[in-house]
Formats: sequence, structure tokens, C-alpha cells
Amino acid sequence: MKPIKLTMSAFGSYADTQTLDFAKLGTNGLYLITGETGSGKTTIFDAISFALFGEASGEGRSKIAMLRSDFAAEKVKTYVELDFVCGNDKYNIKRGIKKNGQPEVALVLPDGTSKSGIKETASKIAEIIGLDRDQFAQIVMIAQNDFLRFLQSGTDERVKILRRIFGTEALRQFQERLKILVKEENDKRESILLGFKRYEVDVNKREEQFTEWETQIGTGKAELSEANKKLGEYDKKKQTIAAELAVAKELAKKFTDLATFRLDFEKHRNRTEEMAKIKTCADRGEIALHKVKPLADDAQKTAKDHAAAQTALTKAKEQDVAAHAELEAASKAIEILPPLAEAQVAMNDLLKEGVDATAKLKYLTDLQTNRKEIVAKQSTLTRAQGEFDALDAAFKTADEKYQALEEAFLRSQAGILASSLADDKPCPVCGSTNHPQPAQLSEEDVTEANLKKAKETKEKAQSQRETKSLACGTLNTEIDTLIKRFVSDFAEFVSDADWETSEKELADLFTQTKKSSDELTARWNTEKKNFDKLTADWNSVTKRKTDAEAAIKSAQALVDERTTHERNLLTRRDDAQSAYNVALQTNDFADEADYKSALITQDTLVELNKQVLDYEKKGEHLARDIARLENETIGKEIPDLTKLQTEKVAVDAESKTWNEKRDAINNQLNKTETALKELRLAAVGFEKVEKNYAAVKQLAETANGKLDFETFAQMAYFERVIRAANLRLRLMSQNRYVLLRKTDSEGKQKRWGLEIEVLDAYTGKARSANSLSGGESFMASLSLALGLSDIVQQSAGGVRLDAMFIDEGFGSLDADVLQLAIRTLTEMAGTGRIIGIISHVTELGNQIDKQVRVEKTNAGSKISLSD
Repeated sequence: MKPIKLTMSAFGSYADTQTLDFAKLGTNGLYLITGETGSGKTTIFDAISFALFGEASGEGRSKIAMLRSDFAAEKVKTYVELDFVCGNDKYNIKRGIKKNGQPEVALVLPDGTSKSGIKETASKIAEIIGLDRDQFAQIVMIAQNDFLRFLQSGTDERVKILRRIFGTEALRQFQERLKILVKEENDKRESILLGFKRYEVDVNKREEQFTEWETQIGTGKAELSEANKKLGEYDKKKQTIAAELAVAKELAKKFTDLATFRLDFEKHRNRTEEMAKIKTCADRGEIALHKVKPLADDAQKTAKDHAAAQTALTKAKEQDVAAHAELEAASKAIEILPPLAEAQVAMNDLLKEGVDATAKLKYLTDLQTNRKEIVAKQSTLTRAQGEFDALDAAFKTADEKYQALEEAFLRSQAGILASSLADDKPCPVCGSTNHPQPAQLSEEDVTEANLKKAKETKEKAQSQRETKSLACGTLNTEIDTLIKRFVSDFAEFVSDADWETSEKELADLFTQTKKSSDELTARWNTEKKNFDKLTADWNSVTKRKTDAEAAIKSAQALVDERTTHERNLLTRRDDAQSAYNVALQTNDFADEADYKSALITQDTLVELNKQVLDYEKKGEHLARDIARLENETIGKEIPDLTKLQTEKVAVDAESKTWNEKRDAINNQLNKTETALKELRLAAVGFEKVEKNYAAVKQLAETANGKLDFETFAQMAYFERVIRAANLRLRLMSQNRYVLLRKTDSEGKQKRWGLEIEVLDAYTGKARSANSLSGGESFMASLSLALGLSDIVQQSAGGVRLDAMFIDEGFGSLDADVLQLAIRTLTEMAGTGRIIGIISHVTELGNQIDKQVRVEKTNAGSKISLSD
């Protein structure tokens, strides 16, 4: 297997898509993978392992969730794509991680077909490469530090490492299974022996005990037969006595019952007179309850209803009298109240005065506000006029300055012109050739620029003055207009109104009007309360009179209605009383007291009738039972139960004695037979278990001895690894060192056989591998790593891998050893094989031309090639 091209996206330390084209590094030889710590060098190996097997190359990075780059944007997909060749066939595999964290994979075969299932792809990769993930990590991706520990570890640690690499777990499991089998067979043996111990039988003398038990069983069966015979005889006696005793008990009970019934019948006849009285009470009570009581209840009810009607009529008449009195009182109350209409007119006049006062007060308030606004504007005008005066002065100053500068400038120009005049030459201004008083040059230095600036200052001052003058004029006109309007409005209250005197006049008028308005408001509040009370009084007495009139009508109607009702109930009362009196006479009751003494409730009536009926039925039953028992006991005597009971007790005791004796014989017989049966079966199983236990125990002791099966098998692999390692170690150590496997154990060491020694050619002596220096340890561990890679590759069915990666480990080498290591790896690369080395060592960068550079940035790592 050889990688051709690797593409990584959002994987490990790589945020975006990075591609490593191995083809550009050539088909064989060494190449270096270099970069800062944490830049992502080992991630390249992780990506190859993830593409092929779905897992990273290191145990610490095995979780899929840890493989996504923290630098990647959310939308960037995480995947690894690898092109590789095996033999002459080319393959492409792409494996990614979905958003839900689940993996996905697609494998393209040389014929263009593809496979996409996780299990199906894993099976096909194992078929193509010939290795599983663990073997691939040991053969193709060598972490040198792990093999340094392998070099310096003891037998127990090497057993674990070789078990993982060469798959000797089955042998260890076989050894453990033998231990389990020994325990299982021993448990079976102990279980059988426990059975013999429970019966206190020596397993080695079991046949003697079995013969003794068989004799006891024969004797016990004969005794059991005799006991069963005796029990049969006693069972017949018990049946006979039980039958005689049952007949005797029944006859004795009949004599006892006959005597009891005769006594009860005599007591029953003694209650005849009592029951006659109860029957008479029941008959009179039934007549009183069913024939008289309904009429008595009706008479009582009609009398009660009539009395209630009389009471109601009296109350109705009282209501009529009260209603007439209330009407008279309401009429008198209306007569003494003041007229409501006159009060309403007075309230309306007062309301109009208040509204007029309020309107006048508001008008005066508005006038005060207007006057304040005019005064404010006058103040504004005064300030504006002051500003105008200042601007006017500024303008005059600027104008004077400008006039002076202009005059000086003109003089300066004349002096300049005069300086060029000459006698007998005409003046360019007037043409005269005589120049008696030419202008002199001005002492002031006036430039045209200064003159222009002064002019601009004058014009600006003039503009500001004119603007302010216009504003003052506008404001003055506005104030005059507002004053005229104010005087005109104020003239409605003061005919000779004047602006100058209006402030005091307006204030006095406002104060007078406010006082008048407040007085009217107070008067209105007082009068309004009085008017509201008068209105309420009128409404109250008017309603009182109306209610009284309605109450009179209702009371009169109620009196009429209740008078008629009272007369009707009086008639019904008299009729009901008459019917009640007739019922007393007809049913033979002397008077009402006689009726009430006979009256009973329905429950009492039922109970009395039941007592009479029960008495009659009981007498009939007693008479029949006495006649029956007299007939059944004629000519018979009372039996002797005591004698029969004594005979029964004696027979039961003898039967119980023989029954207990039989049970004891039977129990002992069952125990003996059960023990004999169990131990005969156990004896057969014991012989078989004893043989199996002896065989398994011997095999387990052999397999789990000081040199166990697994270690023995690993020794063969270990010998091959050491031979392959020595081919490299001799070269790198210049034939000084050779690795040896120790063939003897030290002291009471439990395991041995996988210990390493180093033969030093300089001394001719073997010593511990732990005594090597750092550089020597590196040579030995690298030799072991490469040797182990060779043997594992051979053990994997002759699989050939055309690529190898070695991660770190070169930092402890001096220059000479480093040269030998590079030479060894270069020779291993040979033809058609590439070996990649991860390292920070500067000398490697100088000696290996083909390089993969990994650069760490804030946005993720980048890959570049250098050949």
C-alpha cells in the first residue's frame, strides 16, 4: 500500500481544504515532515488512518468528534480523501463526518464500482491492504517512543505489547479457560464429596456402607408390613365403635330435644292471656290510626288555617289604617314647602350673572397678557435701537478709515507719477511741460490690498447697520399696531382709555372684577346647596304621598281578599270538627281522650301484629315437634354414651401407637433408601469427575507455569523480531551491539523468556538494555521498531507495504548516529518504497531534500512541498 494523494478539509488543525500530493515526492526514498509543535504534522498520519479505517492513528485522538477542526467555518464540511495504490491497482476512498456527528464513507475500486456502507467498506479495506487498524498502526506508522518503552520494559509489559501485535490473546484466554476448567471440575468433585460427608460416609469405604444399608432396608420392610397389618385390624374396630356411637348420640339428642320442647310448650301456654291483650291493643290501635286519625288531623289543620287567616285579616286592616295616616302626613308636608318654580327662576338669574362675570374676567386676563407682550416687544426694540447705534458708530469709523486710506493711496499714486516728471517734458495727466509744485511721495505705505480690505470692512458695517435699521422699523410698526388694538379693546371698559395710564386702570379693573366673580361663585355654591335640598325635599314628599295613595289601595284590596278567605276557612273548620266527632262515636271511642289512648303508630301496629303471629306459629311448631319426637322414642331407652366414649378412646390410643411406630419405620426406610440411591449415583459421577479433574489440573499447571503457553509462543515471534532488529543495529552501531533474548530466569521471577540483553563487542559481555545511553537506546529501539515492523508484515500474510511513517525520536542522536540512522532508513526505502519522518531536528532538514512543511497560523495550518 502506498499513498498517492491526500486531501483534508476541516480536519484536525486544518481549517480549509489542504492537499498533500505524495506523487511529487517520488516513488521511493526518504522525506521529512517538519513544522512547529502543534502545527499538525501527526494529523497527516491521523488523516490517512481515518480515511482507511475510520479512526485516527493515536489512541488519544480516537473520538470522531475530536477530529473536526476548531478553526473551520460552520458550513465547511469535515472529510478526508485518499488516493492510494496496492500492487498495480489504484483506489480512492473518501470519509467524512455529517452534521449530526455520524460518519460516512465511499470507496471507489479500480473497475469504477464503489462501496459506501461502513461495515462493507471496512471489510473491503481489510481485504485490499491485508491489515486491520492496529496492525497498520504498528507496521506503517511507527511511534518511536513507544518502542523505547518496549526496549526497556520487563517480560510482563512485553507480553501485553506482543499480545496486541501478534494476536496471542487466544493463548492467554486458553490458559484462563484451563484455570476455569480446573476450578469447575474441582467444584464438581467437592460437591460430590460434600454429599458423602453429609451422610458421614467415607468415599473410599462406600461399598461396605451400601451393604449395611441394604440389610437395614430388608428388616425395615418386614417391620413395616407387620405394622400395617395391626393398623388394619384397629381401623375396623374404630369403624364399628364410630357407627354405634353415632346412633347412640342421635337417640340421646332426641330424648334431650323432647324434654326441651315440652318445657318450651308449657311456657308458651302461660302467655295466652298476655297475647290476647296485645291483640286487642293492636285491633283498637288500627281503628284509631286508620279510621279516626285522618279526620282528627283534618279538623286540627282547618282550625289552625282559620286562626292564621284571622291573624292575616287583622294585619291587613292595620296596614289600611297606617296608609291613611301616611297620606295625611305627606299632604301636610307638601303644604309647608316653599314654591319650587320661584327658586328655579332665582337660580337661573344668579347663573347668568356668574357667566357674565367669568367672561369679563377672561377678557381682562387676555388684555393683561397682550399688554405684557407689547411691553416685552418695546424692551426688544430698545435693545435693537442700542445695537443700531453701535453699528452706526462702527460704520462711521470704518467709513472714515476707508476715506483716509483712499486719500493717502491717491496721494501716493500722484507722488509716484510726479517722481517721473522732468523739466520740458509734458505731464502725462495735464500735458504741461512746467512743473512748479510736483506732488510729493506719501510717507504712509498704503497698498491696494489694504484699501480693498478697508472697503470690505466699511461695506460689511454698512450692511449690518441697514439690516438692524430695517428690523427696528418693522418692530416699531408692529408695536404701534398692537398698542392701537389694545387701546381700542380696553375702550369697551374705559371710554377715555390711554396707553400710558392703561396699566394701572387695567389692574384695578381686573381686581374689582375678580372680587365680584369670587363673590358670585360663593353665592352660587350656597344657593345651589339650598336649591338642591329644596328639590330633594319636594321629590321626597311627592313620592311619599304617591306611595301612601298606592298603599291605601293595596291595603283595601287585601282586607277584602282576606275577609272572604277567613269566612271560607271558618266553614271548613266547622265541617271537619263535625266529621271528627261522628268518627269517635261510630268507632266506639267514649271521647277524644279514649281515642288518643288507643292511638298507636304504624310501626307499633306492625310490631304488635308480628308478636301475635309469631306466638301462634311457635305454638304450632312446638306441638308438631313434640308429637314427632314422642313417636320416634316409643319403646326406647336413653343410651349410655360414656361407656361407648371410653371404648373409642382405648381403640384410638392403640391405633395411634401403631401408626407412630409405622411412620418411624417408614421414615427411616425412606432415608436409608434415598441415601443409598443418591450415593450410588454420586459414586458413579465421582469416578468420572476424579479422572477429568486430574487430567485438567495437570494441563492447567503446565499451561500456567513459570513459562506459560502465551509467553512460549511469543518467544518464537520475539526471536524473529530480534534477528530482524540486529540487521539494522549492527549497521547503526558499526557491529558493536547485538540484541539477545535472555534464556534463564532470575530468582523467583514469575514470568521470564522475553527479557532483552545487549552483547557489547567491545567487552565481549552481555548487559541489560537499560544500561544503554540515550543515543544507543534510540538505535536499539529503532532497530526493534523496524524489525517488529518486518515480522508483523510477514505475519500478516506476506503483505507488502510500500510506505512507512516514523513519528519523532531523532532529537537525542549525535551527528554520527544520526547519519547511521538516515543511512539505515535510506537502505530500507530501497526501490519503490517511501519512508516519511516527522522531526524537529535541524540536521534532518539539511540532509533530506524532500520535505513537507506544515505552517501554523491563526486561521489553521497550511501544507507546502519542497523537493
